Amino acid sequence: MNERVRVSLRFRIFAALICFSSLALNVEVALAQTDNDAPRFRVERTPVAGGAELITIWGRVVGSEADRESQSEDLPLVTVLRDTLGDDIKENDILRQVWVHTYARPTLVQNAAALVPFLYKGVRVKPRTSVTNPPRAIIDLADTGRPVWSGLLVSGLTRALIDQPLVSASIHNYQRNVTDYRKANLMRALAILSLYNAEPRSDSPFSNAELIEMQSRLALTDKMFGGLVDTVRLSRFNEQDTSKRRDNRGHNWELLRQHAEAAGLFFEPLALSNNAATHVLLWMPVDQLQRNHASTGRQFNDRFLNIKNPWRDERLLRWQGYKETKYLDAENRPVAATDPGARAVTMIPLALYGLDFAKIPALLIDFRDTANPRRRELSRRFIDDLARDVFAISSLGNLYYFVGRSAFDFLTSRRGIDVNQPSRLRSAVELQLLLSFDSHISAGLSHELNKGLEALSVNPLENRSQAERRLALAQYQALQAYALRPDGLPLKIEQDRRAELTKFIHRGFKGKLLRVASVITLDRYTHREKMTPELLQLMDKERQLAYHINFLRQVVKSTSVIEVTWNMEAILPSLRFIAENGSINDKNAAKVVGSIFRQTQDSLARELCLSALKRIDNEVAQRELRRIYDDSTVALRWRLASAEYLRISPPPHSKTMDTEVSAQSPNNALRSP
Repeated sequence: MNERVRVSLRFRIFAALICFSSLALNVEVALAQTDNDAPRFRVERTPVAGGAELITIWGRVVGSEADRESQSEDLPLVTVLRDTLGDDIKENDILRQVWVHTYARPTLVQNAAALVPFLYKGVRVKPRTSVTNPPRAIIDLADTGRPVWSGLLVSGLTRALIDQPLVSASIHNYQRNVTDYRKANLMRALAILSLYNAEPRSDSPFSNAELIEMQSRLALTDKMFGGLVDTVRLSRFNEQDTSKRRDNRGHNWELLRQHAEAAGLFFEPLALSNNAATHVLLWMPVDQLQRNHASTGRQFNDRFLNIKNPWRDERLLRWQGYKETKYLDAENRPVAATDPGARAVTMIPLALYGLDFAKIPALLIDFRDTANPRRRELSRRFIDDLARDVFAISSLGNLYYFVGRSAFDFLTSRRGIDVNQPSRLRSAVELQLLLSFDSHISAGLSHELNKGLEALSVNPLENRSQAERRLALAQYQALQAYALRPDGLPLKIEQDRRAELTKFIHRGFKGKLLRVASVITLDRYTHREKMTPELLQLMDKERQLAYHINFLRQVVKSTSVIEVTWNMEAILPSLRFIAENGSINDKNAAKVVGSIFRQTQDSLARELCLSALKRIDNEVAQRELRRIYDDSTVALRWRLASAEYLRISPPPHSKTMDTEVSAQSPNNALRSP
């Protein structure tokens, strides 16, 4: 009996230990999952007097490079101004300025260095610790077209008025450095918004349409006339751009993996998010290097990888630089150090690649030759500067240069040769963000990668990453103070609204003249209307009309039969608003309403379309009504209604169909507002 009790007691103790171990493991896993699943971003909303709000995206970044293991900190990344007109109506909201909290005014030393021709080097300056003036907005989403025309004007005047080679070279170099510095921060904002959009959340202050608009506008700044792209085309552009980048990354990822395995190198992808890898690290296992250094049977494609063959590099045998211990299983897959069968392997980093390029992965960091990626990055820029500033030739002015340069561009792009290629700017910005967000990268490796990014920098206007952290907080505080001042951001919003009213009041030729005057004077002169309650109400209505018209245009472009892909309940409010508030100036509204009529068979939608065309009553509306009237495939009641609105005789053969006419009279079928 006592023996049975002892066995039972031992069994209960053993079971309790198992349960406790299991519970502890579950708690540990839950804590790990909680840490990994914790949101990377948070949003702060600050009301602004006059009917607006600042929306700031904060990011949780890892500790500084000097103390990589320290507790993460929240930093302001991007701030967006939404003009709400002080109400809760979403349809009259527009997005205006965007601030990136690393985009700062260059110092005097940086500006001077940016003027020096053929100076492709970052400048170390004392980091800013305080900012008193409000930061500069990097883009105005409400007016993306004006910078396009202003840039073309400045470029044309520079070429026409300055004929001194040295002065011209300095100005060209400065303009490009300023453009590249702005573009780097635009790409940073784009990457942040893409990551923010990929993180699931239910309380986002941005609608899906607003996120698409911001991402598309930021991406289009890389194109000469990108600021002139119609709002309706932004969604399609975003889909194509996202698909293209995904395909490029997948293609380069697979090619690089195959070449790494063939060369006996360890392949480690790095990702900003869980969606796809953006960069790849190649490592050399030290044990294989010592064992197989004399072997010549290894396949190594130096033209594709663009680094020196590590199997024949004597420096690696006495490498004193950074090394890292990784744990692999029997099939050389990375595992945790505590996993059964894990073996420790010491590795030397060889190179880091970006996967966003069209033909081949772009070398960003060569740990054995820091100048290697820099030379490839500068190849295209140096060729352009040499031809323009030294030999004073261009593709448009010299036939032989045009033919030779076209052939060279074609060869390098089609063959995937990593010279004369597009800039690595965006990939370098994404790597910088990856180092800020990924806490799994060790302090030593982070230090080496930051050194590689500094070596890749070719713009004197860029700031060091550690200075940017302090700068971000200082700019955020300055922007918040600017928003609280009555003569600060509220006054700026009022001025922007008064300028916005100009396009509603002065249409046609006069409105174009006013816009041209603003471009010619480089925004020194901007016509602004005096704000009144009546004009504020007009702005409210015009913004809502623009919202509903753009929505219907997207519907028309997305399908030929609306009922197949759209819920009509989502479309009817827009048709009803246009039918109640449309005006003779709404040519786009008349055109899109006519298209909606042809692409739907819904009776209520068609009634609203005819009512909207009757209210607009301009040339385009009358043409759409006439088109309905002349279409014999359209039901008789709609043709009769069109004839009534056009004040013309009923369509042919309608007198023989008295029964249908009486049953489907426009007075019974239509409910005009």
